[in-house]
Amino acid sequence: DGGYILGGSSSSSISGDKTESCLGQDDYWVVKLDASGAIQWQNTIGGNSTDYIYALQQTADGGYILGGSSNSTVSGDKTENCLGETDYWVIKLDATGAIQWQNTIGGNHADFLYAIHQTADGGYILGGTSSSGISGDKTENSLGVDDFWVVKLDASGTIQWQNTIGGTDSDYLLSLQQTFDGGYILGGWSFSNISGDKTENSLGVNDFWVVKLDGVGNIQWQNTIGGDSHDGLSALQQTADGGYILGGSSNSDIYGDKTENSLGDWDYWVVKLDAAGAIQWQNTIGGNYTDEFNFLDQTSGGGYILGGWSISDLSGDKTENSLGNDFWIVKLNAMGAIQWENTIGGVNLDQLYSIQQTADGGFILGGLSNSNISGDKTENCLGDYDFWVIKLAPESVSTGEAPTAPAGITIYPNPTIDAISVRSEAATTLCLRNAFGHVLTTQNIQGQGKIDISGFPNGIYFLVEMETGIGHKIVKNN
Repeated sequence: DGGYILGGSSSSSISGDKTESCLGQDDYWVVKLDASGAIQWQNTIGGNSTDYIYALQQTADGGYILGGSSNSTVSGDKTENCLGETDYWVIKLDATGAIQWQNTIGGNHADFLYAIHQTADGGYILGGTSSSGISGDKTENSLGVDDFWVVKLDASGTIQWQNTIGGTDSDYLLSLQQTFDGGYILGGWSFSNISGDKTENSLGVNDFWVVKLDGVGNIQWQNTIGGDSHDGLSALQQTADGGYILGGSSNSDIYGDKTENSLGDWDYWVVKLDAAGAIQWQNTIGGNYTDEFNFLDQTSGGGYILGGWSISDLSGDKTENSLGNDFWIVKLNAMGAIQWENTIGGVNLDQLYSIQQTADGGFILGGLSNSNISGDKTENCLGDYDFWVIKLAPESVSTGEAPTAPAGITIYPNPTIDAISVRSEAATTLCLRNAFGHVLTTQNIQGQGKIDISGFPNGIYFLVEMETGIGHKIVKNN
């Protein structure tokens, strides 16, 4: 509907914007905004202890799926006791924010859920980290200190399959997504050498670890990517060309897979892989101090928007001094070169955790803040830390045509309501895929043509040139 869904954790009682008191030490807090940023509804969801939400997504029925971790027993909204120290806690809401079902999933130790996505069959894929042995819902022992733990649910929240993936040390899964072929791509941090499921030794203290699964959770390939020190992957996405974009934080210098020295204490590190997991390009992005990467999104035109936080001043890739601890967003083109960047914050601590391109070509940013009115902050902090949501305008005034369409192809209008017009310099075959990668239609274009998408729901689609694999992100929005 053009609005926004926010999810995070809260320990606040009724005050400020909060309409329900905290049920435990920390609760899930879900807030629905309209297109102009006004609160429409909210729900505080929790038990008698600590409940942290890490991921949420709108579902095909207009509701929402929430994923995080809980150590609450039956109390408040919690209908199952904790199975170990901490468990996955998955909650399905309807379109108004009311709970439809929930599932507490875990073993006898600590299980932290960091990523959740609805799958093409209407179910859900969960990803996180586990140190549990066989117990509770866990069907495999831990391979090391901590492992990747992937759990597939059906549409009602019942477990269909699971896989514990790791080496003999610590492996932390932070991001996952269903891929075009119906499998899954996983990404996180690894400290393990060759052992268990790990087929490559660590290159530094810890590395990016990317694992590709088939549709039932079997490993197809993996890649350990890093330099001589610390490299931690925080987010990944499959790209329109069938490859993958990885983003994380690094303080490694040139070594192993790293082709640029660190610019400060920590930098953003972005790595583009092809469909088989081989590196195509990379970019180390930062200033003279600490820049922590958290999230990315592929943009219309094939570029990328990166988000995190920075305390670096004007130096390296930073063109603005830090105001405190600030949001830092960086826009890349399709080959990883910086197009622009922006430092946004107040005089205290402001950390960005999520960023997405919006239907109008702008961006929505979400994070936390304890800054009062100062710098870019126009409202005082209401408590210790608040949610801080920022809407950015489109990069430039739209002419109705995509500003950076794939080479030789012009696609317009974008966003669209019912059809995409295509002009091509040569005959080409295009396929339209949905966000799950399923092919919806294939069409031959001879110079000029139109693709009807009126029968498809609002959302994100990818128009892919079959000969080259070059893709373009399409937004359908009535």
